[in-house]
Amino acid sequence: MKKWVAGMVLMSLLILSAFPAEAREPSDQREFRAFWVDAFHDGIKTPEQVDKLIADAQRANVNALIVQVRRRGDAYFNRALEPRTEDPALQPGFDALQYLIDKAHSASPRIEVHAWLATLPIWNSATPPQSPGHVFNRHGPSAAGRDYWLMTRVDGAERSGNDYVLDPGHPDAVEYTVEQYLNVVREYDVDGIHLDLVRYMGVDWGYNPTSLERYRAETGAVGTPDPQDEQWKQWRREQVTNLMRQVYLRSIAIRPDIKVSVAVIAWGEGPTSEEEYRRSAPMQQVMQDWNAWLSEGIIDMVIPMNYDREHDPNQKLWYDQWIAWEKDHQYERQIAIGPGAYLNSVSGTLSQIRRAQAPSPNGNRAAGVSIYSYAETNKDGISNDQFYAALSGSNPYGDPVFPEWVDVPDMPWKSDPQRGFLMGKVKKASGDPAGGVKVKLRGPKGVLRETRTDGNGFFGFADLLPGSYVLQVDKQAAVARGIPVKAGSVAEVQLKTNR
Repeated sequence: MKKWVAGMVLMSLLILSAFPAEAREPSDQREFRAFWVDAFHDGIKTPEQVDKLIADAQRANVNALIVQVRRRGDAYFNRALEPRTEDPALQPGFDALQYLIDKAHSASPRIEVHAWLATLPIWNSATPPQSPGHVFNRHGPSAAGRDYWLMTRVDGAERSGNDYVLDPGHPDAVEYTVEQYLNVVREYDVDGIHLDLVRYMGVDWGYNPTSLERYRAETGAVGTPDPQDEQWKQWRREQVTNLMRQVYLRSIAIRPDIKVSVAVIAWGEGPTSEEEYRRSAPMQQVMQDWNAWLSEGIIDMVIPMNYDREHDPNQKLWYDQWIAWEKDHQYERQIAIGPGAYLNSVSGTLSQIRRAQAPSPNGNRAAGVSIYSYAETNKDGISNDQFYAALSGSNPYGDPVFPEWVDVPDMPWKSDPQRGFLMGKVKKASGDPAGGVKVKLRGPKGVLRETRTDGNGFFGFADLLPGSYVLQVDKQAAVARGIPVKAGSVAEVQLKTNR
């Protein structure tokens, strides 16, 4: 009898979810609904897998796919700057990203594709990559001096878990990393690019020799800083922010419509105040100040990895604390909440999604949700197909969370821009990059902002009123006047110091 009932429930789910996409009309209520599709499982490695992925997204009323096309310094697409992945499951010659774009964009309704690249990890095996040109072989453990790019721990360890990771304080590692994203923006008609693991691996990481040399030169510090040293923590936060700023500004300079998103840390207790946020895990453990990225306007969408177990009272509380903060701290950008379905029962995940969709006590709503993951949808062995159907159809877990198709939310700062951006580089008189120097900006209505260049001399400003601006470098003679900033575009300028 129990088997018969279970079978009838599953059949009902499949029938209710089987209506063709053409029969569904988008609702007026917009919501970002995504699956994270990782490359450590099946999902995009053959045309058949991509076809199933699209069908599953349609069944679930999911309107966006965040698909991993770079695992660890490798590529699941053909027009890449890095070696093709050694993953034997990827069909030879198959351009997984291009095929996915073609299928998703021709689907009815259209499904967005966001290219997910693991940002700083570059290898995760004890056996080196086969390609001699792989970044691990050129700039990993065997490299020396400036050519050594790895993030190291204070005790000299090079590997965090299984991963070898680039250090965001090393200028060459940053330039290399940024170029991987820009190449995708140039070569593929993706709707967005998605950053992941753009952070330090822990408070005791970041001791690459070149990074330490920069830190001492820019701050006057001597010796090796303690992991808990506040000045050292803040310097490392700035390196991660500099990387985020450069990816964002250089990407939208190529394609103003490109959506730039990032997966971020939301570990432990959630904050209820700015002071509690400053003490939270993103700030204190991995140096990832994503709240500042939103307020500065150097990201379009933040997706916190709210991977908490609904059946654990403490973690359930943490989830609710974080999502309340997230809804109230979007700064005219967007936050999509990211529940970890793989940790939960189907009913637990649906409950978390419902709370993610509800307004905060202050009446603010998140932009939507992104579910981790497409490949692992629950902890109990329920079939993925049953989970996809439960998202959109009547089911034994309560009302569906995605009962009808909706479009993704508009990003008005892109669709109807009122502000512009400015970026550039500062060089020394010798022609070398001027890293760590202060750049001041003055403009309409006496606007005054300042920032510091990264290790490559790069700087940038976001959300500027249209008009004419003046830049000055560190109280020196390097001044640029009359820089025109237009709404929806990125102005660019080069400066040279007199030192």
